[in-house]
Amino acid sequence: MAAALAAVLAPSAAMAAGEAAESQGSWLTLLFFAANFLVFAFILGRFATPQARKYFADRAVSIRTGLSRAEGALAEAQELASRAVARMATIEQDLAQLASELDAETAYQAGRMVESARAAAQRIAKDTELGAAAMADAAQRRVRQRLAATAAALARDLIGRHFEAHDQGRLVDGFMERLGREVQR
Repeated sequence: MAAALAAVLAPSAAMAAGEAAESQGSWLTLLFFAANFLVFAFILGRFATPQARKYFADRAVSIRTGLSRAEGALAEAQELASRAVARMATIEQDLAQLASELDAETAYQAGRMVESARAAAQRIAKDTELGAAAMADAAQRRVRQRLAATAAALARDLIGRHFEAHDQGRLVDGFMERLGREVQR
């Protein structure tokens, strides 16, 4: 123990003794080197081992934490990838369904437009027929009125020349009554 303490406190003296003994090759030199190694191993074991154990334990914990995070990220990425693949499969179906719905809606709206156009054409044709009938009726009434007015004027003129006063009045009055009935129809 004393030799170990002396070697620790005075390493130069121990080295000098070692060099001297080395040339002689003694057991004392071997014992000194062994003691020196044991002191070194003791100091290393006493002070460095707990620090090394703590370092390796902390490093193992950080490696495990990093590994678990990486595994979690991998699992999440695989889940997202599988969801994306499933979504891509449904997108094709959704697009096909949307296209068929748009085609159906377009056909429905086109049918409604055609029906609306037909109804409008029928309404216009009916309105045209009614308007033409009303115009023809109004034209007939105007023609009748003019004919009646012209006939009355001619009749007055003829009757006024050939008949006597009492015949003329009676005839004109009868004719005017008939003409009034015709106009009212």
